[in-house]
Amino acid sequence: MAEEKGLGKRSEDLTPDDSSQVIRLPVESDRGENRLEMRRDLRPENSSVEGKLPGSELPGDGDLGPDAGAEDLGVGWDTPEGESKSVIPMGWLALIVIFLILLGGWGVITLNKGSAHLRSQDMAADRRDKDAAFETESAERWLERLEIRVDGYLGAFSVEEKARYVRNPKRVFPLMRDYYLRHTLTTGRVRTIENIRPTEVGKRPFFVVEVSVEGQDEAELLLVEDCKDGELRFDWESEVTYQPVGIADYLESKPTEPLVFRAYARMDSFYSFEFSDQNRYQSFKLTFREDDEFLFGYADRRSVEGRGLLALLEEKGEGLPVLLRLRFSPDTKSRRSVLIEEVLATSWVWSGEES
Repeated sequence: MAEEKGLGKRSEDLTPDDSSQVIRLPVESDRGENRLEMRRDLRPENSSVEGKLPGSELPGDGDLGPDAGAEDLGVGWDTPEGESKSVIPMGWLALIVIFLILLGGWGVITLNKGSAHLRSQDMAADRRDKDAAFETESAERWLERLEIRVDGYLGAFSVEEKARYVRNPKRVFPLMRDYYLRHTLTTGRVRTIENIRPTEVGKRPFFVVEVSVEGQDEAELLLVEDCKDGELRFDWESEVTYQPVGIADYLESKPTEPLVFRAYARMDSFYSFEFSDQNRYQSFKLTFREDDEFLFGYADRRSVEGRGLLALLEEKGEGLPVLLRLRFSPDTKSRRSVLIEEVLATSWVWSGEES
């Protein structure tokens, strides 16, 4: 027994039992060789994949062609990039490039238009400012000229000097001499110009100027024409309401030659003596500024004067200022009835020629 269990007994004489068998583990070099072998076997030129991959017997595996994506095999995560790559068609890239070019061109054009619009707006604003400044300067110069003219006109000490400032001086100067034989020429000094209102008489530009005069409670109203030669001239006749003769003297003398009067006219229903035919004549009552006397003027209904005055006064309750040519009939029995020969103007301003 001692010899059987001694160290001198060779190992090959011993028969190992099942529990003492040694299991050989594959080493790393073997695994590498096996992997290389498997890779060689998986090449297309070698045998088919169906015979070498596990699970090749699954139904439908024959439908996978050589161009199938890795996703169909469930191994997309194992690609070197970690995900699949998709290719964008060149046509879409060209369209995108063209769109970007057009968008950039549109942006440049829009910016240029916006800049041009802003420049034009700035230029227009500059022009408006210059025009406004020029108009303001012109208005100031015009107002200075008006003040000088008003001061010279109201401060004139003689008829000759005053006539230098009036409209139609050749025609008006004799009327002024006649008027100031019956009235006193007064002078005044301008305190302020209170108001200026533009108006039009006979298609000519005029201004109604309200002037405050020293020593007077009421403002003086002047009518100024802006003449073609650039000068400012006063309508003296309407200012003083010039009449060729006093109304009381006119009623007393009853001249048969026609004379021009400035009156207020309105429709009336008084008919008498030679003007009693209402179908032929239209009656108008004529009153005068700063005078208590009055006249009855009659116009032939068929004449221009009759139709014109009737149309103007039918809907007008108050008197209309008119410039009329009047005359008494020969051997008239009426004290106040006159014939309206002509309507020269629907205002007190003579807008005719010098003559």
